[in-house]
Amino acid sequence: MDRKDFEKCLAQDKVPSVLLFEGDEEHLKQTALEALYRKFLPEGLEEMNRTLLDAPETDQIISAAETLPFMADRRIIVVRNHPALTGRAEADDRLAEYLPSVPSSALVVFYCTQKPDGRKKLYTTVKKLNGVVVFAPLRDRELTGFITAAFKDQGKECDELTADLLVFTCGSDTGLLLTEIAKIAAHAGDSPSIHPDSVRAVATPSAECTVFQMVDAVVSGQSTLAFRLLRNQLLAGTERVYMLSMLLRQFRLLQHVKIMQYEKKSAAEIRTALGVPPFAVDQYIRQASQWSNGQVKNAVNICFDAEYGIKSGRFSQEGALEAVMLRLLTLRLPQEA
Repeated sequence: MDRKDFEKCLAQDKVPSVLLFEGDEEHLKQTALEALYRKFLPEGLEEMNRTLLDAPETDQIISAAETLPFMADRRIIVVRNHPALTGRAEADDRLAEYLPSVPSSALVVFYCTQKPDGRKKLYTTVKKLNGVVVFAPLRDRELTGFITAAFKDQGKECDELTADLLVFTCGSDTGLLLTEIAKIAAHAGDSPSIHPDSVRAVATPSAECTVFQMVDAVVSGQSTLAFRLLRNQLLAGTERVYMLSMLLRQFRLLQHVKIMQYEKKSAAEIRTALGVPPFAVDQYIRQASQWSNGQVKNAVNICFDAEYGIKSGRFSQEGALEAVMLRLLTLRLPQEA
């Protein structure tokens, strides 16, 4: 089930006795766990009815589940990163056989911060009990709604365009977005509204956003800015091969824009095809207009060859990305007729 299915089960008091939380959205995962606490654990008695286990033995899980709750309907047992889900170990038969008979007075939650292996016996056992809950990143209007609601909690109004800009700048991780939203709201002071300028002034760009800015600098011939952005990302610990893959992705997007422009596609059609916010498509079109078809094609080939060279062992990561940047900057020649 997904997050919405879980919320429906919780509201209808139909939560399975065994759950497995997985997915990239750590903040939403933690929020769901806290919702379980509020639902089943009386205020002031949380610690007496909650058991937190880290890679426990089967006896510990069974013992905790068989212990009756104290002045509460259920006892919640949270098992974090069980080796039988995220490691090489396998669950023993006793645990797999026990889980279908967990008493209604207990709720066992396998909480995975790492990606679990869906082939593992423990995973398939929980899946058969309809207990696997996947917390995937929010998308589109749901993500925009999350941002506008978070700003409202800070006493600020935020329109969809500004929310889209924040996602474009910082990414879709809700935990990170909440941190950025608090910063932006504080920066806005007494102003009741959040505007794009506030996002640009305060928000910390993600690696993907920085690569977009690097491409912008490259296509406009701003070599100093391009290398400064690159240096900042490397100092922040971003891996060169990841930066290179992002550069390749950006130039491929520009290549798609050039093709769609040749096919006389509208800006709305380009935006839908690229899957980017409305304000971003204008920037992609602007970038594409600064280079010819041949220059964009060459940029894609340069990035692809370097990425393949690194992954095949022909090139070392050290210096390869800088060499790519230099080659890309040399492509800024007079436009083809």
